[in-house]
Amino acid sequence: MQSYARKHGLTEFVSMQNLYNPIYREEEREMMPMLKDLGVGVIPWSPLAGGFLARPFNAHKQKETVTTRAAESRVEEVAKAHNVSMAQVVLAWSLSKDFITAPIYGTTSINKLKDALGRLPPMYANFN
Repeated sequence: MQSYARKHGLTEFVSMQNLYNPIYREEEREMMPMLKDLGVGVIPWSPLAGGFLARPFNAHKQKETVTTRAAESRVEEVAKAHNVSMAQVVLAWSLSKDFITAPIYGTTSINKLKDALGRLPPMYANFN
């Protein structure tokens, strides 16, 4: 697409919005390396997998897959080990990826947003 845009005097892509989280990581194999090589930013949505990675397994009412449960268990384990919330672990995980420009973090309340931003370095957490 970038070659086509250059050839025809069109605007090149500057970013991609995609689903990416500890449960769904399909794009890591091919898409992320290509985007990084092309200098295209990645702005993933649903880093908390629709809330599944924000709270312990027993808090869910819906069925989960084995993959979802495994990722959720690992996030919960890391959160407990570091005395932080599961949302903080997942947000830190997202920001640790060198191909992520900025995750789209959706929330249902200001308190949940403040919790997720609570342990981020000051450059990320200037939220009043």
